[in-house]
Amino acid sequence: MQMFYRLLVFVALMYAVSGCVKPPTESLVSAREVVAQAYAVGASQYAPGEYQLASSALQAAELQVKDGEHRVAARTLDLAQRFAKEALNLTIARKQQLLAEQKKKEEEKRRLELLKQREIERQAELKQQQEQKRKQQILKANSKKTEPVVPPRTPAVIEPVLVDIVEVQAGENLATIAARANVYGDALLWPLIYKANRDQIKDPQEIYQGQSLVIPRDKTRDEADAARQEARELNLFLPLTEK
Repeated sequence: MQMFYRLLVFVALMYAVSGCVKPPTESLVSAREVVAQAYAVGASQYAPGEYQLASSALQAAELQVKDGEHRVAARTLDLAQRFAKEALNLTIARKQQLLAEQKKKEEEKRRLELLKQREIERQAELKQQQEQKRKQQILKANSKKTEPVVPPRTPAVIEPVLVDIVEVQAGENLATIAARANVYGDALLWPLIYKANRDQIKDPQEIYQGQSLVIPRDKTRDEADAARQEARELNLFLPLTEK
């Protein structure tokens, strides 16, 4: 009889303890809000792993609440909130990173466009100055003669204007660009162009039409000789670089 009484007391205590655990209503609402916020900012795309863990934990907790497993549900909701916050923070960080990278690309594009425009303007100005100089020479020669001098039909030979930036044309490579009269006039100097544009050229044999390449003009004779030696050793553009 005494054992039966103790068993009844134990069962009653178990029911009492179970009844004291209330449904984690506030935690459930809070978890739903955080998971919804993560979804709204695109966590399923930028932090799919963390977001999936948060979503799965929330679904599991809702089933546990429905089945009356309130204590277990409370712990599961804590996990859901933690994973959702991680997904939210990761998404914000990755979006900021992508935005910074895009801004950097746009700034670099603007810089190259500005360099290209300045080079076009400089070449146009030099061409105009050379044309004016040619006309002045003709006028000066005419003034020394009694008979008018007929200007030559063919234009005077104009020395090529050295450029500081070039645009890659179809079928060109670094050696053919270096061989241009307005660049270096020497195909063996292509390593100078490659090293000056390492930020956009990964492989010296792979350049693309439309790329804008900077032409360094501050190299010493020793640096030029070293570039020629390097070009001969690499043998990347034979027979163009053979001398």
